[in-house]
Parts: sequence; structure tokens; C-alpha cells
Amino acid sequence: MKKTLTLAAAALMAMTLPHASMARDLTIVGFGGGYQDSAREHLFEGYEAASGTAVSDDVYNGEMAKIYGMVETDNVTYDIIMVEAPELVRGCEDGVFAPIDYDVVDGAKFIEGATHECGVGGTGWGAAMFFDRERHAEGPTTFAEFWDVEAFPGVRSMRTGPKMTLEAALMADGVAKADVYTVLATDEGVERAFAKLDEIKDHMVWWKSGAQPLQLVGSGEVDYAFGYTGRIIRANGEGKDYQLNWGTLLYSIDYWTVVSGSPMMDEAMKMIDWITSEEPLRAQAAVWPISPANAAVNADPELQAANPGMVLNHSEEGTFISTEFWIEHGDELQAKFTSWAAQ
Repeated sequence: MKKTLTLAAAALMAMTLPHASMARDLTIVGFGGGYQDSAREHLFEGYEAASGTAVSDDVYNGEMAKIYGMVETDNVTYDIIMVEAPELVRGCEDGVFAPIDYDVVDGAKFIEGATHECGVGGTGWGAAMFFDRERHAEGPTTFAEFWDVEAFPGVRSMRTGPKMTLEAALMADGVAKADVYTVLATDEGVERAFAKLDEIKDHMVWWKSGAQPLQLVGSGEVDYAFGYTGRIIRANGEGKDYQLNWGTLLYSIDYWTVVSGSPMMDEAMKMIDWITSEEPLRAQAAVWPISPANAAVNADPELQAANPGMVLNHSEEGTFISTEFWIEHGDELQAKFTSWAAQ
């Protein structure tokens, strides 16, 4: 009798626990915020209407341990996810992301550098310094000025973590943007960057989510911040008066990829092709300052004029975040930053 009860309990658990093999919606996952709100309306729901496939979306903060765990346990509940470039390369090498089926996804429609074995470009993104002109008639326009608390007194805010923060610190210390990664690849360069961070540490509030710098500046808790350009531009469209300094831009491309072991692999490839096509991207661009990796949309002069915040069209002003550098040095610099921040 005891064995029968145990088997029955096991059967009940198997019936009630979610598993990737159970029928479910095609699930696409991104970083949230206004970008995902606009993508949901024009890309995700658009594909659902065009294909008849039920689509759900979820939000994550880029935590790869969760994705690795899904693949290792063969319980994949995410199908398509948006990832940053270093995570795409690592995940592809580790077998966590599936190769893109370029018989389904048209690789010819993307800008140069936006196709990879396991992913295709979704959107360019960037972060730059900004401040509220209703509170400050003038503010820092360079990283050196952002660090100058005497000329521009007040509280600063930057993203917690080494990526973008160390690049900014070196540029604040006089390193040319073309030389940032050469310098940062040396022990002396790393020490130089952290020494520069020491100068401003007591004046800094660190943020984790993209909404926070807008909230901090909007509330007056922070005077000058480094935030995602799309959110800053959207806030200005909603009545704010934020000065965005494109000369401090750090930018990259996020990619769409498919999780290995997805039970909806074929449909996921079809959806990626659809959401990176011209028509849905133009519809999204009408409501959000996207910078798509679709070459035709990104180069459209009318769209550029209507959407001056397209990050990829400010590339000459900014600094491209080196994928190769952060793949090679990311773990050690993250550990060093965590230790530094805790002191």
C-alpha cells in the first residue's frame, strides 16, 4: 500500500509541475521597459495575428544561470530571448543557444555585423549622460565634466557593474575612446579606471534597472546620470526636459536567439524572421525610438528624421562596447568591481 501511495503521489506531481513538453504559448523574453511594451504591441502581437500562433512574452534581467539551468534540466520554458552580444557568443559556444536557421531567417536584411551563428540583431541600444534642464541650466557634456564635482556639484548615478562604467572612467581620465579597450586590457589600465572611480564614489548612486536613472533624476535625488537613450528620449516626449549628451554614448546591439531544446524551434525561427522585417519594425518605430538592425529600416532618411534618437546613427559620436573584450575580461572585472563596491 505504501508503494502504491508513493507512485500515485509521483504521478500527481508529474501532472501538476510545468514542463516544456506540455502545450504552451510560444514564449519570447526581453529586458522589459518601454522597448518591450512597444515590441509587444507591434512585433509579438503582430506575429500572433499574422501566424495564428499564440505568443506570450516575459521579462528577465539578463541572468544567464536561469537559461543554462533550463537547458541542463531539459525543461526549456523560454523559446526566443533577447541577449547582449557577449552572452550570445558565450551561450552559442556552450550549446545553450541554437544555431539560427538561415533558410528561414533572411540574413541578407541585416546591417553589417548583426548576424551570428546563433543570433540576429534585434535593436541597437545605448546609454549616455543626461540631466534635467528644469533643475540645471547647464550640466556636464563630457565624462571629464561628469567627474568634476566642483564645477558641477551634485549626485551622480551610473549602472552598477564594470561594463560601461570602466570605459567611462578611463575617458574621464583622458583616454581617447579609440584607445579605451587597449588600455583597459592592461593591469595598469584597470587600476587607472578604478582609481578614477574612487574619486567619484562618494558622489554616486548606483542603479540596476533601466528605469531607475529616470526615476532618480526625475525625483531630484540625482543631478546627473548615465541612462539608456531610448528611455530618455521617451521621457522627453512625455513632457520632460532632459539634456542628452550623445558625445558620451556607449552603444551595442542586442540579439534575438533561440534557446537550445525549445520544443517550438521551427516556430521560433519563423517569428524571429517576422519581427526583424521591415513592416513590423516601421510600425514599432512610430511609437518608440528604436534603432533596428534591419538595414533598410535603419537607413530610411524619413525614419531617421522622425526618430533622431536612433542609436546606430550616432555611432560616430559614441563608443562601441567591445564584445570581444567583455567575453575575455568580463568575469574578472565583474569580480573586481563587486569587491571594490563593497569596500
